[in-house]
Amino acid sequence: MSTAARSYRHLLHEVGYLRVFVAGLGSVGGQAVAGVCTIWIVAVETGSTLDVALLGTSSLVAGIVFSLIGGTLVDRYDRRRLMVLSDFVRALTIALLVVDFETRGFDLLAFLAAMFVLSAFGTVFNPAEQAVVPSLVGPEYVPDANGLIRSTRSAVGFVGAAVAGALIVTVGPVAGLATNIATFLFSGTLLTGLVVASPRRASAPSAIRSSYFEDLVGGFRWLRKARGLLELTLSAGIFNFCSTVVGTFLVFFATEVLHGTALLFATLLAVEVAGTAIGSLAVGRTGAVRWAGKAWVLPYGVVSGAVAVVLALFPVPLVSVTALFVLGLLGGLAGTAWLTAAQLLVPSEMQGRYFGIDSLGSWAIIPAGQIGGALLISTYGLDPTYLLAGVVWVIAGVGFLGARALWRLGYPPAPEDAASYRGDDAVSGTPGSPGGSRSG
Repeated sequence: MSTAARSYRHLLHEVGYLRVFVAGLGSVGGQAVAGVCTIWIVAVETGSTLDVALLGTSSLVAGIVFSLIGGTLVDRYDRRRLMVLSDFVRALTIALLVVDFETRGFDLLAFLAAMFVLSAFGTVFNPAEQAVVPSLVGPEYVPDANGLIRSTRSAVGFVGAAVAGALIVTVGPVAGLATNIATFLFSGTLLTGLVVASPRRASAPSAIRSSYFEDLVGGFRWLRKARGLLELTLSAGIFNFCSTVVGTFLVFFATEVLHGTALLFATLLAVEVAGTAIGSLAVGRTGAVRWAGKAWVLPYGVVSGAVAVVLALFPVPLVSVTALFVLGLLGGLAGTAWLTAAQLLVPSEMQGRYFGIDSLGSWAIIPAGQIGGALLISTYGLDPTYLLAGVVWVIAGVGFLGARALWRLGYPPAPEDAASYRGDDAVSGTPGSPGGSRSG
């Protein structure tokens, strides 16, 4: 049996990890189905592209507003209970939306409110899950644990979108939307049996109890001193902006520039998902967590930018399919390497806040990339916009090659960086956790 097979077999025999893994597959699949069905309902009922755009806006606003709140809650309260509560609230939200639609008819405000609530509780669930995973498996299995989660969820999300189309034409979009009630309930029920220690019980004296605001400020203070992760977060703003410009308008690139059909667009999406899956799984095989900073700034910065330039300069289907696969591969490798290094470096009692701060940047950059890309395309056209995004991407990547702490980022940390990740300078409300120790 190969090393990879033994590792995955071990992970799937870890009961706690298996619960998180299976629960996540169910909820991601359900969300993919529900997302397509929701867009379909709004598009059919209103016929307005603006109203469809408002769905995404309501989710983005909730993500931006609640990312820091959710991350801080994760560090203050029982993570398992927060995950279960998030799942049950989201199931209830969709159930109320379905009942409202069936009894009163379509109400755009109800759909916008539902998307807002779903996204808000996602900002609690996601950092809690990211913080919990390392406590369920040994440090040596974290790369493969993350790779397995990220790769399978990418595939399930893609399949879920296809399933949604079949449900819409057979049983209707409302029934498709309702499937997410069952998947959230399934996920929450499965996670009720999860055993994971509270970060405060595991690492802090019971007498110490800081305020919520002190904890929130403590998260920013900690990240400011963890230079490698801070530089990565800053670089992610630029890299993700360029990636958003390319990804958001891919449907127009496929149809208007490549003169393809929906089949070509679906093929581009499919090969990107395949690349992401392979790249995510490669982290455990390549030991990329040891050089996570290099795996971030080179593949996701310099090389991904160069691939985007090739995509713009050689607009033919074969080149485009290859380029999207490579972009997925590099993104999967870089993202999983970063996540694994962060889980192993960031003290357990700080992880909720760190992932909350990081996701805030991700949420905020999406609308900037979408709006900025749309304005550039309307002014200069699609090809020049893709080329500009690629060039900026490469320049930013080369620029961050000089970020020394990011370049050294990895697990185990370099000796000169270890103290900054431990939090040796007592941050308010955040006891140090030598070596990034895990709860549980």
